[in-house]
Amino acid sequence: YKKGKIDLTKKVMVGKTYHKTVIFNNHIRYLDLNPYWTVPYSIATKEILPKLKRNLSYLNRQNMKVFSGGKVINPYNVDWSKVSRRRFPYTIRQEPGKKNALGTVKFMFPNKYNIYLHDTPSKSLFVKAERAYSHGCIRLDNPVQFAEYLLQDNPKWDAEKIEKVLEGKKNTRVSLDEKIPVYITYFTAWVDENGLTRFQKDVYGKDKEVMKVL
Repeated sequence: YKKGKIDLTKKVMVGKTYHKTVIFNNHIRYLDLNPYWTVPYSIATKEILPKLKRNLSYLNRQNMKVFSGGKVINPYNVDWSKVSRRRFPYTIRQEPGKKNALGTVKFMFPNKYNIYLHDTPSKSLFVKAERAYSHGCIRLDNPVQFAEYLLQDNPKWDAEKIEKVLEGKKNTRVSLDEKIPVYITYFTAWVDENGLTRFQKDVYGKDKEVMKVL
């Protein structure tokens, strides 16, 4: 919104029903171009560990590195058969690139839920009407356009500069001159710009909670 009116709209994907996107508000403070993805512990142990136990080449295919004590280690020197979900003293990080789960850019509003806006390699899912596919973060359609929009008043970061950095694949942080308010909301019914009432599926089952309160 700009001056009380909608200035830009974009499709998003949100958390699955068992990885709900949290409702809260914050401020976008900076952008990460060509971001790293530090894999959350739960995803590393529940989803990635079984895959690398079957075939360690999974890490190379996904452009991932393993860290121990803050240093990169050779995963072939680890006896993964002795590593479990409860005993996992490692950190897995995916490097910038086409396969990165965060895509080409992420928009950070640091919060205790570790939720943010980001790009995604799974762009085909944006054509679906229902888009609850993430682990909680918000995947954004055409995020480069949004980055250009947020930086439009910064002469150091025009579209050409952003594209050049993205092509270089180097992780680059860009701070915003002004913090951008973010309100994550959840509605199953609303009135659109034409005055028509719109309804959508209650994917998180929150309508029952509201009805109890009413």
